Amino acid sequence: MDVRYINPFIQGLLDVVAMLGMTSIVRTGLGKKTYLQTENEVNIIIGLTGEVKGNIVFSMPEATAKNIASAMMAGVPVEKLDLISKSALCELANMIAGNSAAKLEGLGVKFNVTPPTLITGKNLLALISQVETLVINFAGNEGPLEMNVALEM
Repeated sequence: MDVRYINPFIQGLLDVVAMLGMTSIVRTGLGKKTYLQTENEVNIIIGLTGEVKGNIVFSMPEATAKNIASAMMAGVPVEKLDLISKSALCELANMIAGNSAAKLEGLGVKFNVTPPTLITGKNLLALISQVETLVINFAGNEGPLEMNVALEM
């Protein structure tokens, strides 16, 4: 996997969460999986088509999702993930995808981004893509978050 295609997504996430006031979120780790698989309760999938194809999945525990949704909604407490809080999480993914897309287009890469798909559930195992996946871990006051990058090059 070409790091030129990965760094815009890492920086896109960090730029957007900082812009929204979630300044404690930092990158904490990096790993690889044979294929894109998540086990957290909340997963937001963004598809990529064009010169870069694949999926980006933001995966997190439910508690992290509630905290991020609360931050997206000006601190309004989120007791459960309802339609409004799920919409806020999808908007965050849209913002990250848009920011990342602008960075990639600056490198001359042409591609399209699909609208986000949010999947929630306990004891969920999501097998999303059968390609090698880079897992970038983040942590902050809101909780742990992983970004799974599965690009078909």
